[in-house]
Amino acid sequence: MKKKILLLVFSVLINFYSKGQIKRCFTDEYTKEEMQRDPQFTINREALEKFTEQFSRSQQMQQTNRGTHALPYIIPIVFHVLHNYGPENVSDDEIIEAVRQMNLSFRKLNEDTVDIIPSFKQIAADCEIEFRLASIDPNGNCTNGIEHIVTQKTYLANNRSKISGWPNNKYVNIWLANSLENSGAAAYAQFPGGDGSVDGIMCLYYAVNNLRRTLTHEMGHCLNLQHIWGNASQGVGCGDDLVDDTPITPGYSAGTCILNVSTCNPPVLENSQNYMDYSDCRNMYTAGQKVRMHACLNSFISGRNNLWQDSNLVATGTNGSPVNVCIPKSDFYTNRSYACLNEVVQFSDASSNAIVTNWNWFFPGGNPSTSTLQNPSVTYLASGVYSAKLVVSNATGSDSTTKNDVVRVTTVPLNAIPYVESFEDSASFPGNDGWVENLTGGVTWARVTNTGSTGTASIKMNNYINATGAVDSWISPSFDFSTVGAPVTISFKVANAQRNSSSNDELSLFYSMNCGQTWVPANYVKSGAQLATSGVVSSNFTPNNPSQWREESVIVNAVKMKPNVRFKFQNTCDHGNNVFIDDINITGLIDGVNDFNEMQSEISMFPNPTTGLAEINFSLSKSYPVRIEIKNILGKVITKISDETLEAGIHEFKLPVLPSGIYLVNLVINNKNHILKLVVS
Repeated sequence: MKKKILLLVFSVLINFYSKGQIKRCFTDEYTKEEMQRDPQFTINREALEKFTEQFSRSQQMQQTNRGTHALPYIIPIVFHVLHNYGPENVSDDEIIEAVRQMNLSFRKLNEDTVDIIPSFKQIAADCEIEFRLASIDPNGNCTNGIEHIVTQKTYLANNRSKISGWPNNKYVNIWLANSLENSGAAAYAQFPGGDGSVDGIMCLYYAVNNLRRTLTHEMGHCLNLQHIWGNASQGVGCGDDLVDDTPITPGYSAGTCILNVSTCNPPVLENSQNYMDYSDCRNMYTAGQKVRMHACLNSFISGRNNLWQDSNLVATGTNGSPVNVCIPKSDFYTNRSYACLNEVVQFSDASSNAIVTNWNWFFPGGNPSTSTLQNPSVTYLASGVYSAKLVVSNATGSDSTTKNDVVRVTTVPLNAIPYVESFEDSASFPGNDGWVENLTGGVTWARVTNTGSTGTASIKMNNYINATGAVDSWISPSFDFSTVGAPVTISFKVANAQRNSSSNDELSLFYSMNCGQTWVPANYVKSGAQLATSGVVSSNFTPNNPSQWREESVIVNAVKMKPNVRFKFQNTCDHGNNVFIDDINITGLIDGVNDFNEMQSEISMFPNPTTGLAEINFSLSKSYPVRIEIKNILGKVITKISDETLEAGIHEFKLPVLPSGIYLVNLVINNKNHILKLVVS
């Protein structure tokens, strides 16, 4: 045979997906890392290769192992949708369609098999493998085979994000995430033989249906298929995938479709239409790949030989028996967590596991207080923190969920300017109408009484024990700047030490003029050595000397004359050392009405410079005609954002994504031009 025993070193891929530079697959890199980390993985891979060689030589072995069980092989699968109520929370219908498309591919029922070039038509295989969403979970409960899991681990997902995995000898696990840790990857899979707790596929949510046959490709890896270039560097060297009927090839890039090509072994044509390539015309598996996958399904490695057994199909509800209708699992989200008085809050049903036929909502303190709509709108007439409850049901049963602190409604400001806070009073933190955001549920901002710049109290963010990447914010009480003019200044004392010379904890300041719904960055962000006031301290840092405190002063003129303003101190942890804040002072020109004309001239546009996304914010004292247009550097209008009469109040407009360059954003209020330069990098 021309094939060699599996080489144990996988080369780094170099090609990227289309112009967006998204790799089709990160499996080779992942496999190399896992083999270095876990020697048993290498041992298991070698054992599977020996079994595969024996299986490939003996179709009699296949029949013996398979027994009287008829083809196709039925494989139970489960999707774990990792989401934070964003676009990554893909619908069940999308997943069902993705499974249907994968099954068409594995059974050679996809319509584009007619495009297979003549050299490969005879060996294009019906792999006789079918995937079915589980209808019974590991605990014996009714399921539709799709879990929707709310978690921050959907961002920059890796193996640690593979939560709620089901037994890998009973189900193939597929996780969907918002983004992957390796920003160039669209997906990756684990070959048989690795850690069972993370066995399966990790995939970007939009790759499920939008990137051509991503799941078909990754499932091939789960069933022991290599990329068709094997261990070579894709697109560079000629490689062998240990399958006899797939010619050696360098592999072909995403965004290409090169047919009838013979690069490595002329005149033998290469199979660029193979699902295990990267090309955009993938439409087939070969007969040899089919045998290799069947060998995997008859091996004990990673329990693949148990997946299709009759007993397991019964246990997972994939044996073809009528599927029970499950009870739905109640869940919901809102379009905003913070709202002003009388502002509409949109509640949206996010229930899963079954089709819902009835919705019963309960909104204590809301208007309305109850609803039977699927997605009701609610307003609140008083300030406070509100809960909500949703009961969903169908003919099988009902389920309910209650969420506390789901909406925080802000009243009129309680604090006048000037404002001074030294945190000596126990009621000063988080303050009347202030709060702490702790998205990860770990340690967060807290008032301490063992150190301060003035007195003995301050607020502390314990980065010494907090998790790397955790973002924690203190949201201040609201302030009334309606009679305060420029200059507006917020000053505070900060103390921090780096844990080591490379630790990079970050402190930044934001402000909001719409009850905390959106936040504008103030001109303050410091991290690492720039933030530190006491150099490097390897132990748990607490300032004990006035010299370890530094005063910071930030101009925030954008908030002048605004009736409802909040500030946010945001800490991003790098597992460095502690940050302390004390002696906050906010000042401005009191009774500064003379500083305020009919049109508020203070305009903010951020981020600027930007890599693409930016927005412009401004406020009007009364109704005015407003036009917003973007010009190139020569003054030619290239797009118009708005041309309408706007009411008094704060207005926000998102700017379109623009190519790199310098632009002029012209905000015309009542025929008066306000021109801002926008830099897109």
